[in-house]
Amino acid sequence: MASSPSFELQELINENRQWVQTYGNSTEGLKTSYTDILSTNYISDGKTLNTTVWLYSGFSNSSSAYDEIYNAPDAYSNLSSAKLSYGILIDSDANTRTGYNGADYDFYAELYEGKLNVYLYQLSSTGGYKLVGSKSNLTFSHAESPVGPGYANLNLDLSSIGYPSEYNLLFYSAESIGSNEVRQFTNWVTIPPPSLEISTSPSDISIRQGEEQMIPARIKSTSGFSNDVINITLGVTNNFNDNFNDYIIGSSFNSSEFDVHIQRNQPPLIKIGVPNQTPLGIYTIPLIVTIREPSMATATKPTFTAPLGGTVDPKFALSVKYPTVGYLTKPINLTVTVIPPKGIGDQFKDFWATYGQFIGIFAGAFVGAFAKQMFDKAKQREEKE
Repeated sequence: MASSPSFELQELINENRQWVQTYGNSTEGLKTSYTDILSTNYISDGKTLNTTVWLYSGFSNSSSAYDEIYNAPDAYSNLSSAKLSYGILIDSDANTRTGYNGADYDFYAELYEGKLNVYLYQLSSTGGYKLVGSKSNLTFSHAESPVGPGYANLNLDLSSIGYPSEYNLLFYSAESIGSNEVRQFTNWVTIPPPSLEISTSPSDISIRQGEEQMIPARIKSTSGFSNDVINITLGVTNNFNDNFNDYIIGSSFNSSEFDVHIQRNQPPLIKIGVPNQTPLGIYTIPLIVTIREPSMATATKPTFTAPLGGTVDPKFALSVKYPTVGYLTKPINLTVTVIPPKGIGDQFKDFWATYGQFIGIFAGAFVGAFAKQMFDKAKQREEKE
């Protein structure tokens, strides 16, 4: 049976958190915490893409999104006329030349006038779009797209986009009142999720007990987009909690066995010291690395209309005015071998490697001078004879 790549739960922290006004000339009543994206989680079994968009300040636990918005107190009366949307742009073939600015599909949930609707649109490079499927009048506890306290879920049947083997995702929120609209975007993420690779010079790192060493390194993403490292810390990823990744020091790594200092992020330079008491052996030093990857927000169809098809408004050109920067944070392991301290033989080898050439030159000159002196004396004796 056909399927897309399956992968474990991932989390994307939204570093951008900027609203872009996509329509109108006023943001009054907009840019609320209901569309302020903190992070997104996404996971897939190869059949369904399950995503959760975590919001800065969601709807009260004691009431539904409907009650919160459409029975809002006077202080939030603007919300009663607002339309909220939470969506995913999908580059289903990992090709930026297809679809509209690279996005082949637009999948989103829309909350408006007490109704929760879900739409999937296919986008064309010509600017056209058509409705692939929709579900209307969903309840707020609907299994496929609930909107709840501080989150919105979007669960996509991957068969509806042809079970892509590689695809990219960009999460967004939209909020509109009348003809005014703002949106917030994350950066693009790659499926299957990329990992990070590290290479060092030398490739095999061996450090003697009681010594330290500077390790030049190169870290890059397997997506091939970037090697721009912006942060390196010591630690490993813990299990996901409800909202965020938790980075802690791994229980299998004893920080007293090594003295690790990040001297420079880009290009990476790591200083590792090995105390005398560290046992001999091969060790794995866990690092958490954040790498900057290029990203670009893209245009989609307007969310305040939902016809069967149409053409994207040419004014809606986010790719021109809203380039973004993406961030990828992943664990990575650095392998180090601890070897014994130098013995007399090693010290002699080091001494000879450092001074051997000089001694050789000096000794050669001495032997040459001595030989010349002996030759001159022998010649003098021959002349006397």
